[in-house]
Amino acid sequence: MRVLMVEDGVAPSIFGLIERGIAREPELAARMRGRVVFRFAEDFSPLRIHFKPRSVVVEDGDSRKPDLVISGRLPDIVHFATVPTLKGRLHGVPDPRQPRGRRALSRIASGRVRIEGDRVLGRRLRSRLLPRLDDALADGG
Repeated sequence: MRVLMVEDGVAPSIFGLIERGIAREPELAARMRGRVVFRFAEDFSPLRIHFKPRSVVVEDGDSRKPDLVISGRLPDIVHFATVPTLKGRLHGVPDPRQPRGRRALSRIASGRVRIEGDRVLGRRLRSRLLPRLDDALADGG
């Protein structure tokens, strides 16, 4: 796994979350393929994640043909990415039974967070490789 940065980028922050997720589920990360781009409403560089057969690249910058685009304000995207999710067929979808899950769903419904492209890739990324904030706190940070 590697990270490439620019001055106005957030790659180091997301790199840490993805690295933690890969450590927890290395077999899933090894099977994931595709390009994900996060585009922020603020004046930050976009962030791209490329899941390749033998590596994951996290870098600041856009992509011409991403498989999945997640866009919105940085705080909205972070809150969306760190909420509890449903299990089973809908694994990766924010859990509407939880207050934080309902708030995440409202961010999507209101357009504050927009998701375009490969929804399966998005659910895998959301549910498995972006660890929940609750899990991080339970693990001691």
